[in-house]
Amino acid sequence: MTRFIFLILFALASTVSYAQFTDDFSDGDFSINPIWSGDTNNFDVNGAFQFQLNAPAVNDVMYASTPSQSINNAVWEFYVEFGFNPSSTNFAKVYVVADQADLKNPLNGYFVKIGGTPDEVSLYRQDGTTETMIIDGTNGRLNTSSVTLSVRVTRDQLGNWQLFSDTLGGTNYFLEGSITDNNHISSAYFGVLCNYTSTRSTLFFYDDFNVTGGAFIDNVPPAIDSVVVVNSTNLDVYFNEPVDLTTSQTLTNYSVDNGIGNPNNATRNATDSSLVHLTFATAFTNGQNYILSVTNVEDTASNPINILTEPFTYFVLVTPNSGDIIFNEIFADPTPQVGLPEEEFVELYNASTNTFDLGSWQFINSTTLKQLPNFLLTPNSYVILCDVNDTALYSPYGDVIGISAFTALSNGGDSLTLMYNTTDIIDIVAYTDAWYRDNVKKDGGYTLERINPVHPCSNANNWIASNHLDGGTPAAQNSVYNPTPDMQAPNIIGVDVLSATTLQLSFNEVMDSMSLATATYAINNGVTFTNTVVNSSLESVMLTFTPTLDSSLVYQVTVSGATDCSGNALNPTTFSFGIGKAPQKFEIIITELFPDPSPTVGLPEQEFIELYNPTNKVIDLTNCWISDLTSMKQLNPGKIFPGEYVIVCKTTNENQFAPFGKVITISELPSLNNADDIMTLYAPDTTIIHSVHYFDSWYKDDNKKDGGWTLEMIDPANPCGEYDNWSASIQWFGGTPGAQNSVFAANPDNTLPRLLEANATSDSTVILTFSEIIDRDGLLAASYSINNGINISNIVIIDNKNVQLDLANKLTFQIKYTVTVTGAYDCVGNTIGSNNFAIFALPEQGFNGDLVINEVLFNPFTGGSDFVELYNNSNKFIDLQNWSLANTDNNVVANLKPITTTPKLILPGEFVLLTKDASNITTEYINSRTETFIEMSSLPSYNNSEGTVVLVNNLNLTVDSFYYKEDMHFSLLNSVKGVSLERIDYNRLTNDRTNWHSAAEEEGFATPGYENSQFQLANTDGGTITIDPKTFSPNNDGIDDVLNISYEFSTPGFVANVVIYDAKGRQIRNLIKSQLLGTKGTFSWDGINDYNEKARIGIYVIFIEVFDLEGNVKSFKETAVLAGRFD
Repeated sequence: MTRFIFLILFALASTVSYAQFTDDFSDGDFSINPIWSGDTNNFDVNGAFQFQLNAPAVNDVMYASTPSQSINNAVWEFYVEFGFNPSSTNFAKVYVVADQADLKNPLNGYFVKIGGTPDEVSLYRQDGTTETMIIDGTNGRLNTSSVTLSVRVTRDQLGNWQLFSDTLGGTNYFLEGSITDNNHISSAYFGVLCNYTSTRSTLFFYDDFNVTGGAFIDNVPPAIDSVVVVNSTNLDVYFNEPVDLTTSQTLTNYSVDNGIGNPNNATRNATDSSLVHLTFATAFTNGQNYILSVTNVEDTASNPINILTEPFTYFVLVTPNSGDIIFNEIFADPTPQVGLPEEEFVELYNASTNTFDLGSWQFINSTTLKQLPNFLLTPNSYVILCDVNDTALYSPYGDVIGISAFTALSNGGDSLTLMYNTTDIIDIVAYTDAWYRDNVKKDGGYTLERINPVHPCSNANNWIASNHLDGGTPAAQNSVYNPTPDMQAPNIIGVDVLSATTLQLSFNEVMDSMSLATATYAINNGVTFTNTVVNSSLESVMLTFTPTLDSSLVYQVTVSGATDCSGNALNPTTFSFGIGKAPQKFEIIITELFPDPSPTVGLPEQEFIELYNPTNKVIDLTNCWISDLTSMKQLNPGKIFPGEYVIVCKTTNENQFAPFGKVITISELPSLNNADDIMTLYAPDTTIIHSVHYFDSWYKDDNKKDGGWTLEMIDPANPCGEYDNWSASIQWFGGTPGAQNSVFAANPDNTLPRLLEANATSDSTVILTFSEIIDRDGLLAASYSINNGINISNIVIIDNKNVQLDLANKLTFQIKYTVTVTGAYDCVGNTIGSNNFAIFALPEQGFNGDLVINEVLFNPFTGGSDFVELYNNSNKFIDLQNWSLANTDNNVVANLKPITTTPKLILPGEFVLLTKDASNITTEYINSRTETFIEMSSLPSYNNSEGTVVLVNNLNLTVDSFYYKEDMHFSLLNSVKGVSLERIDYNRLTNDRTNWHSAAEEEGFATPGYENSQFQLANTDGGTITIDPKTFSPNNDGIDDVLNISYEFSTPGFVANVVIYDAKGRQIRNLIKSQLLGTKGTFSWDGINDYNEKARIGIYVIFIEVFDLEGNVKSFKETAVLAGRFD
């Protein structure tokens, strides 16, 4: 008994002594007591008895280690000195625990890192090649020019670690941190490792190593890590540690239930002593569950297993077929989190009746291949593939396979492949984010789930976003699961011309490859197929043919005999296609515009333009352009077939418009202004194909003009029609994108174009304006001529309504010219007719007296519009561009309203009528001369009782001003509403009350745009006093309604009194009282007496008395007859 106790104590003493050591290098030797090994040729004991690195001056890593098993209740203390400030390339590692002597190789253990970028003392765990910081020391403690440091590390037998340091090299330790870590519970070596650059190769110093504590004591029996079924009679048993040779090969220590019994052979692996190979006489049954029992097997420390059991199942592994195991769920975008862990995964599902070991399978994301580990996937079961670091997150859901550096799944789309033995594709999925079919779920947090796992096809139709509240169903039946078989026939969804001899047909689902290869394909117009290539996705086929296609023709391809992967036959289908040619003028036209989509009526709340192909050709829009007034953008490629409509919208809005028809996108659609804009389609060479200058007046409906309704072209055969060929849509949801317009009707242009006006913009340029859009070729083909010897040197097309003529010789002021155009034609070929000339002149500046206010309607009929008529009383040709009408406010000119911002020439002796509602004036006054009208956007306010009309020229100078009052009207009128005041004589003063009279009733009480009904020039006939006419009839019929009393004197300064007497000498009217006269002028009497009554018919004496300040007095008597009808 005494001897047995002695042996135990001796063994414990040996273990403790081997576990701990002390070395202060005072003996000057590190080859014994203890023995250091490694790169020892590069270490010395210096004169201060320190262990010093003494290596060549190169960048390198050196280490030295010594045996040490201390780990339980252990303390490691040592001294370190650096002759430099440590950095990311100059630092030390002191391994307190290591299972390998070579500290440069992969190992398991713990080390103190001294230095590095943070200038700290920290504790790390090393697992092979992976280093993990477990105690993060205080940053900057070692940020000094040199380092003197004492370190103390402790660990108790429960795995509680503490790290201390003293930066003065003493024992006044500072606690850097604490941690519990039991990943490694045994040790074999202690050592130091120096990482240095060439200038630091001799500046690492170590001393006073003191290691105490016990070694790991193994008193735990081995456990079973796993059981692998090798075949029907062999098992491999993996233990968690090496096992004893004798007990591990004892047959009775193993037994399998269900009649299998003990093995007839047990052999420990020759190189891996933790692996035992078992062979049984009785074969396992396919699909049967078994339990392996193990007893009395010991580890190398003689700890025996009492009893352990491990279940296993034997499966006969077969070669998989395509579709046996499938991708069933994809979590590409886990952010923002809905319920699932915020990490990516892919779910596999075994859709077959066989079990497969995934150990020889590969998972490929795009081109990145990952080998799968051994894993038995049984029928109707799932397994989650994710990053190895995320397995703990997904293990609660079911079986998980962790993959090191799991390749990220692209949110927008990716290609996933499952392969067997690197050659056989078992499943492939090329998903896109369109498969979610839900814009909200597409933004993250939801998985893509396969709808029918037994469906042989795996395209977009069989996938959709998860409906589960958590966002997905990892390792469980999908929330969208629906095993209904596919009974729908496939469809052709696209025909793409790859070249003049190659065509690609695309289908809406995965097709059967054999049927695609053997299907019947035919093309009209004498084309013959020469080869068929089936795309690997099985969703398209490439056809090669001869001869080459004619780019202008429309072809039809017919397909029959093809089936989808479920066996559903494609109905015999004919599909049109063509290469397409770049468009020529009017071969594509703009037929619908959506400038104002808000508020929405039913269409997407986004702008679009509709294009239409009126030809029998295939038109290719590749490299075509669309512009507005401020930007020009290129269309994405696309073709338009004869009679086809396409919607042009921003790329980001394609999905919104796709349900309405064919869409061709553009990266950025030029903005369509609500009120008006010019939208133009250009060919690749920027030739104009079609242009529309629209206005919101084209809606012809104030409610629809406010938004939500499109503008539609009425007749596409009239491509240059404007207001009369466009209207607001009458479709109930606001428009007809991609389809025939709701207002479509025959609306031919049978009107001949007219030359509206010509304006001289300088003495050598004239701009012609036409009544409608003129074809560019028609403008260039036309002939232009100007009279009075003016020759034309050049023609410049400004736009489709205006052309500039450059003159070879200069124009002269106050000469009237006539320009004549022949041969010009509009978009549909109508040639200009008799209205092919225009009068123009070189305009002169208008001043006071050149243009006069000639007629004013200030009290229109109810709901009617005021008007002001001007007359050119000069020899000048005056341009009204930038002139204004105004009124007055406290006798100051105010409220200026522009007459026109474009040239408008007024010839000598010509009238111009200014109003804001031309149609109202022409309705109320049927004799109106509309060609003289200028419709202003607004007029100044002119009160019914009195006011002032002011004419202001382009220099902001007042040219004429007329103060009117209602009582200036003919007093016998029952009503003055709708009656204009007309000027009698252009040459008399504007504010001479007697120079104005109500317009004649016979003319409808106004003469808009033509000579006034009361017009009468003064006539002195060279004498002193003249009465004209001798007989007048003041009945407001426009004929001799007033009596004009004209005077002319040789000297100025006379003051006049004018009194009217009847034949009996009674005063009838005191017409003029002490009025200062000029040298000549005119008074007018309208037959009204002093009592505001019409004077009786008869003879009247007009007594005129004039005098001056010199006392000169002259008297005149003239007679006149006031005539009228006897009723």
